[in-house]
Amino acid sequence: MFKQFVYDIGTKVYFGPIDKSSLGQEITRYGHKLFFIYQGDFIKQLGIYDLVISAGKEYGFEIVEFTKIQPNPRHSDVQEGIDLCRYEQCDVILVAGGGSAIDSAKAIASGVLIDAPIWDVVLGKYPVVNSLPLLTISTVSATGSEMNFGAIISNLETKDKLGLRKPSQRPKATFLNPEYTYSVPQFQTACGSVDILCHTLETYFSSDNCMFMLDTFMEGLVRTVIQYAPIAYTQPDNYEARANLMWAAPWAINDFLRYDKENNWTMHPIEHEISAYYDITHGLGLAIIMPRYFRHIIDEKSLKRFRNLGINAFGLSCENDDITLAEKTIEAIEAFCYEQLHLESHLSSLGIDNRYFDEMAAKLASDHGYFTSGYRKLSKQDIVQILNECL
Repeated sequence: MFKQFVYDIGTKVYFGPIDKSSLGQEITRYGHKLFFIYQGDFIKQLGIYDLVISAGKEYGFEIVEFTKIQPNPRHSDVQEGIDLCRYEQCDVILVAGGGSAIDSAKAIASGVLIDAPIWDVVLGKYPVVNSLPLLTISTVSATGSEMNFGAIISNLETKDKLGLRKPSQRPKATFLNPEYTYSVPQFQTACGSVDILCHTLETYFSSDNCMFMLDTFMEGLVRTVIQYAPIAYTQPDNYEARANLMWAAPWAINDFLRYDKENNWTMHPIEHEISAYYDITHGLGLAIIMPRYFRHIIDEKSLKRFRNLGINAFGLSCENDDITLAEKTIEAIEAFCYEQLHLESHLSSLGIDNRYFDEMAAKLASDHGYFTSGYRKLSKQDIVQILNECL
């Protein structure tokens, strides 16, 4: 028996070159004083900044700019954005950039309507009932934040990295122009592609009773990433590769895949602990964790999932026995991450040791509650073991 669900994406997508009229009409549909969040000078180099300024003049909306965005967005920066947005009485938000910028914008959109510190909102002490209307221009294929309602915010003081998932934060419209991703560096292209892959596989391995249709969709997403990420890595201006990755990213995490699933993710929370303590790039952490986690969950129940994934997504021979197929599938993931995308394969290569592993595992096993309802229940000792295997 499959789980009942209601699916309403709620985000209008413009795919391809952005025209000023579409942008201007979408902004003025929701407000007349724009809080424009963007990440780095490259937004100006791409022509996005001039496009927004020109649209403001033509369509008559005011613009307030905010640029304090960092990878693994900090709650303190988000709070500054909230204070400025509230002071200027902006009524609509546009964000241009990658996942960190978009996550920051979501938290700002919610926090501006709540008279409380944003970290208390992230901790769930204050409910999010509504958020300012949000529009996005994505410049990186990775987190898929441009079409979902989740945001991940870091508190470097407490070494926490937590999610703020509220339906009102889902963007009203998003603009996806693959040409904007031509200038994304190889390292970020690799990390973003791994993030898309891991989003898909977290869901693929979140239940043993899945719709066949959704399984085949996820296997297609995996094939897309492993085919086109290496091309985008070596040929950054290959439109076909960039377009496929840009469209795959939101569909891996816009809830389409997850509505018949009941279990929580596991690899992402583990990585969030690592990047909360060490501020590493999210996709890199996932690349190191994935193979170790998958080896940890090989058992009688998961073998069928590994078999289908190995055959249908990685093109492995169906003549292999189940255990061999599981191992070969994991080896294919390793080859993709470490050989084709040239990412580091060990935490120790990043200067990370095991001094905080017990502390991280204790948080995951108790405070955050992910590991009582994940695909496989993990104890504190299990988590520590996985982390040690990542060194």
